[in-house]
Amino acid sequence: MSKVANIIKSHYDEKENKNVIAVVSALSSDTKEEGTTSRLLAAAAHAVAGKPFVTFLNNIEDTHMDIVYSLLNDRKHREEAKQFIQTELDRTRSFCDSLQVIQELSPRSQDQIIGCGERLSAGLVSVVLKEHGLRSVNVDLSHSFPEGLDTSRRGYQHTAKRKLASILQPIVKAGVVPVVSGFFGSVKGGIIKGVGRGYTDLTSALCAGALQAQSLQVWKESDGVFTGNPTKIDAARLLSIVTPEEASELTYFGNEVLHPFTMECAIEDKVPIQILNTFKPESGGTSIVEEDHDSLENIRGLKCQGIAAVCSKKGIPVLNIMSNRLLSSSNFLATVFETFAKHNVKADLISTSVSNLTITLHETTDRSSIQKLIRDLDEFGKIQYDENRAIVSCIGSGMKNQRGLASKVFHELSDAGISLEMISQGASEINISVVIKAEDMDKAIHTIHNRFLSE
Repeated sequence: MSKVANIIKSHYDEKENKNVIAVVSALSSDTKEEGTTSRLLAAAAHAVAGKPFVTFLNNIEDTHMDIVYSLLNDRKHREEAKQFIQTELDRTRSFCDSLQVIQELSPRSQDQIIGCGERLSAGLVSVVLKEHGLRSVNVDLSHSFPEGLDTSRRGYQHTAKRKLASILQPIVKAGVVPVVSGFFGSVKGGIIKGVGRGYTDLTSALCAGALQAQSLQVWKESDGVFTGNPTKIDAARLLSIVTPEEASELTYFGNEVLHPFTMECAIEDKVPIQILNTFKPESGGTSIVEEDHDSLENIRGLKCQGIAAVCSKKGIPVLNIMSNRLLSSSNFLATVFETFAKHNVKADLISTSVSNLTITLHETTDRSSIQKLIRDLDEFGKIQYDENRAIVSCIGSGMKNQRGLASKVFHELSDAGISLEMISQGASEINISVVIKAEDMDKAIHTIHNRFLSE
C-alpha cells in the first residue's frame, strides 16, 4: 500500500498540472482463494445455502484493519478509514442476511456483493494518500449505471465514458486525486458474466479514454510481458514493446496481459499503455504501442523471425464433429454454431472441412453445458470428445512477413517428438496455434523458445 501511494505521488504535480486518476482493484492475498473478491463470493454462496458466512467477512475486515493500524499514524485518518471499512462491511453483512432469506443470488445481487471489495480498497487507498499529503477523494462507481451497462451491445463503451467523464472531470480540474473503485456498477447479466474477473483493467481504460489521458499505466505484480512464461521458462526475457494486436492475442491464448475489452478501448482511444511492476517501479515494464515491422525487427533481432512470444494453456476440451451428411455443408456449419450459442459454449480455435469440424472449447466452459451441447449435436454426426489437451501459440506482428515460418515451427515440434492434433493460423497471420496432448505442453514451449526466442 505504501508503494502504491508513492507511485501515485510521484506522478502527481499540481503546479505543473500533472493530474492522476488511480483505479484500484480489491485487495489480493498470497492465494486467489484468500483474496477479497473470492472471500466475498464465498460469503454470498454460503448465505444462499443457509450456511454461516460471517467468517469470510471477518477475515476481510481483519485484512483491511491491519493496513489501517500499520500505515495510518494520523488519528483523524485512522478513524476515517476504520469507520468507512466497518460501515461498508456492515452493509454487506446485512445484504448476506437477506440472501439467507431469499436463498437466491441474482446477477445484480452478486454485483452488489462483489463491488464491496473495490469500494473497500478505494476508500482505504484514498485515506492512505491523505496520510502522504495528497488531496484525495474516494469515487464509488457502484451506482453509475442504475439500469445496468450492457457490455454485449456495440458502443457500450461510449456510454460508459460519457458518464465517467461527467464524474471525474470536476475532481481532476480541482487538483484532487480521485481513487476510483475498479467495480464500475451494475452490468446486465452480472459483471462476472458480462466482463469477467479482470474488470478493473476495463474500468481504467474507460477512465483513460473518458479524460483523454496521456498514458494508462497498469501496475501489476510482474515486470510486464515476457517472451514466455517466466515461471516455466528460465530464459524468458522481458519485452520492452508489444503491439496492441500482440497484446490481445497473448491475453486470449494464455499470457494474461490485460483484459481483452481493455485492449479494444485503449486501441480505440489511442491511449499508450504501460505494464509495470508495483514492487519494482524501476524495471521499465512493457509498453503497448503501435510499431512497424522494421522497428520491431531492430528491437527483437532476426532470430525470432517475427515471433514475439510463445504462450500456452492446458485443460482444453476438444470437440470433433463428423457430419452424417443429412445437412448441406453450409447448413451443417450454421446448425453447429447455433447449437453452441444455444448452450453458451465458447469456442477458441476452429478447423473445418466440408464434412468435418474440430473445435477447441474455452477452458472455463462448464462441463454440464458441454454434455448438453454434445447431446444436441449427436443427431447431426459422429462426435468425438477429448479433454486433456493444450494450446501452444506463437504470437508476433512480424510473423506475417516471414515465409515458411509455420513450417519451421511444425518441424521443430515434430523433431521434439510432439504430435500435432490440430493447426490454426488466422488471416491476420500474427498467431500460429497448435493443439497437442497436455503432457507435451512444457516440452513444446521450451522447444519453440529455445529455437526462436532465446538469446
